[in-house]
Amino acid sequence: MLRFICFLACILLAPFSSASAPTAAPLELRIAVVSDGRADYFIRLLEESLKLIHQPYRIHYVKDIPARRMWWMLEKGDINLFYGMQSKEKDSNAQLVAVRNALTNGLIGQRVLLIRQADANVFAQVQTVAELKRTGLIAGFGAGWGDTRVWKAAGLPLYEHAAPWSTIYAMVAAKNRNVDYLPRGVIEVMEEARTHPELVVEQHLLVEYSADFAYYLNASVASYRPIIERALKEAEATGLKARLIEEAFGADIKALRLNRRLRVRLSAAP
Repeated sequence: MLRFICFLACILLAPFSSASAPTAAPLELRIAVVSDGRADYFIRLLEESLKLIHQPYRIHYVKDIPARRMWWMLEKGDINLFYGMQSKEKDSNAQLVAVRNALTNGLIGQRVLLIRQADANVFAQVQTVAELKRTGLIAGFGAGWGDTRVWKAAGLPLYEHAAPWSTIYAMVAAKNRNVDYLPRGVIEVMEEARTHPELVVEQHLLVEYSADFAYYLNASVASYRPIIERALKEAEATGLKARLIEEAFGADIKALRLNRRLRVRLSAAP
């Protein structure tokens, strides 16, 4: 009798044991990117993190749309994922869902200046925020960037550039266009200096404040947030994120010699 019961149980359970576990539905992602390579790390981090937790996904890229239009498209749902500087405005926007992870581990809030070679001696004398202000030199930012609030809170003069961002480098070089230097993140300044040899990397200062990039989702795919957050958390725990940062930016950051620079701290924007 016992043998018969075991035989019967095996027959009844066989269909269940042979069936494979259900596969998670793929994330359907429409992402805005630019084709100059600036998005490479952020896309690779997303893809490699999802692979780490065996989460299927499909990505459709929308390329080379102006950044301000990309945010409009994200709100409208024409795309459903974009990355950018964290801000209270974005976090409180009902059409956006913030994925809670500091994508560069704070590196974007460490700023080195792109300057004219002729101004190098002026910056070399700066020791404090007050002294930077007294130079009268004007920092350049894109219109509406969150960094502008940090500079304004510190009383530092600035210029907001509404035209295509690529034109501002020539404006700095020209010396007569109301913008004198560009505060750029340590993950981007060296590449920009290579692309714009009319400017040089300032060698003395490291301006620091609390800031980072985050992924933002359209509210229609809010259900993706816990999945992506889990993937990014796993990427941190396994060292994947640190490795990707090192591969993407390590050589350039090392070349900046941050430990030899004077650190000037700015308060985060209110």
